[in-house]
Amino acid sequence: VLAAEAPFTLEGLLLMVDHGMGLTSAFLHCSAHLVGRGEAVRQGQPIARVGMTGRATGPHLHWGLRWRSARLDPLLFIGEG
Repeated sequence: VLAAEAPFTLEGLLLMVDHGMGLTSAFLHCSAHLVGRGEAVRQGQPIARVGMTGRATGPHLHWGLRWRSARLDPLLFIGEG
């Protein structure tokens, strides 16, 4: 849905993925995107590189998940490693 070409002030280089059915993911502070806007992605495919763009004090991934207007905890949707 969105692959920011220039960093936002707070979010840095932002990537947003539409999973369908109102579910979206946002990946903030990326150092690079590996996919572009409108490109279909598959499970397990690398989509971005971790970075510290925007307002970040060190390299990390900020992953936000929303269903319609509700924020969800992404950890509820990943299996235990």
